[in-house]
Amino acid sequence: MYSIVDIEGNGAGYRQESIIDIAVFKFDGHEIVDQFMSLVNPESDITPFVQKLTGITPKMVKTAPKFHEIAKRIVEITEGTTLVGHNIDFDYRMLRQEFKKLGYQFKINTLDTVPLAKKLLPDAESYSLGKLVKSVGIPLLEAHRASGDARATLD
Repeated sequence: MYSIVDIEGNGAGYRQESIIDIAVFKFDGHEIVDQFMSLVNPESDITPFVQKLTGITPKMVKTAPKFHEIAKRIVEITEGTTLVGHNIDFDYRMLRQEFKKLGYQFKINTLDTVPLAKKLLPDAESYSLGKLVKSVGIPLLEAHRASGDARATLD
């Protein structure tokens, strides 16, 4: 069982970031069996760069749930799975960081699709998610949004 995840952060400095967008697709190897997507109120600023990249504005996250309000759901959907992501180190670090603020240690096995893509497609022009999925004919709807990037990673 796999949980394919993508997270968008607010663009603050290393280890100062907060999650502003998260998507998780629980996948049994054949079909999506559960999913969770949400904007997240970071309770801090979103850098202009991230606003331009993602299209997520402070106004959009103002009434979104705070991380502590969705933490239980994230634990439930990922429990007993391998966490999969394109450059998973970022997503996993962000999750561990947010859970640590709540006094909870989030530990899970991970699988990064970047090294996997390098093995399967050694001659790819690029291993960025957008260029990689385009090269193999997978649509990327809503690039740099958690749901679009997670879905493209799953596909």
